[in-house]
This record gives sequence, C-alpha cells and structure tokens, in this order.
Amino acid sequence: MEIQKEIISKIERDYFFIEGQLDVKNPQYFINKIEEGIKKDDNLNHQTNVRGHHTAWNCFSFDKEFHILLFKLLNYIDTLENSLTITKQHFRLSEAWGVREGFGEYSQKHHHLPAFFSGTIYLNDHPQKLFFPELNRTITPTCGKFVLFSSFFLHYTNRNLTDKYKYAIPFNFKYRTVDDMPVK
Repeated sequence: MEIQKEIISKIERDYFFIEGQLDVKNPQYFINKIEEGIKKDDNLNHQTNVRGHHTAWNCFSFDKEFHILLFKLLNYIDTLENSLTITKQHFRLSEAWGVREGFGEYSQKHHHLPAFFSGTIYLNDHPQKLFFPELNRTITPTCGKFVLFSSFFLHYTNRNLTDKYKYAIPFNFKYRTVDDMPVK
C-alpha cells in the first residue's frame, strides 16, 4: 500500500442554533399522544439514543396540531433564507416523534445526520437539561421551549433524577432529493 496524501484537519462550517419559546395552547394533547404512542407495537422504547420511551418516528409527522406549531418555526426560518443560503424548497419534514423520559432515563450523546436541521419542542417544565457541548449551550425544558439546530451538533441529556416525566417532540428536516420530486 502506498499513501499518496493524507490530510486530517478541521474546517469552519456554517451552522445555526436557534432557541426560543412557543405558546403551546394544549400541551396535554401532545402528551396524551406520546403516552398512546409509547404503548403501540411500533414504539421504539429504549431502542434508540433515547434511553427512555419513544414513539414511532412518524408519530407527529402528519399531525395537524404539531404542524401548527411547526409552521410558526418555519415562518421564522423563512426570514433567514438569505443568511442560511437555503430556501424552503431545499428541505422537508422527515420525522417527528415523541419522547418521555422518566426516572433514570436519558438521551445518549448523538447527532441527527443525515438530516439537514433538527429541533425539539418541550411540552412541560423539567430540570433535565439538554446539552450541546460543541456550542457550550444548555437548554432547560419549559413548556413551549424550542431549539432548532444544524443536525451535525452532538447533544445529550444526563439521567433524569426526578420522578417527574419529561415530554418532548423532536423532529428532523432532510434535504429534498430527486426521490421527493413528483413523477409526471
């Protein structure tokens, strides 16, 4: 074997991280849907980076009430198109699922690649923080708190040390591909 060239380095990379607050009119609607979803046969409880309860990946993908919340976030992203050098034609919702983390449960350190950007909307106040070590950012869940971020960022939670459940709806947007285009 002959190595011709090897480069191991870091490069600057465009990214975004947006934290804010939504008015979630009926968080119990979403919590009830998560509770139903984690009991279904297609649940992903303790099978993903979420070492807790996890609905199917598409639990909220077609949910109108979730889309109402999501559209508020997308309206804001639309105002950033020039800054992000993207347009809404470049991405689509690919997954939106529910999680419930109880005592001792947590999310392992992970990213959401190959998604383009990801987010989470919290449904209740909770002390179990979400950490983004590369950004030195910590999110404390409150009802309606949201975070949108470039999907390559690592993030995690420590184990829940309370008997109170934390509820959230994470989601991913992926780049549109030829497979997403309508066939004529």
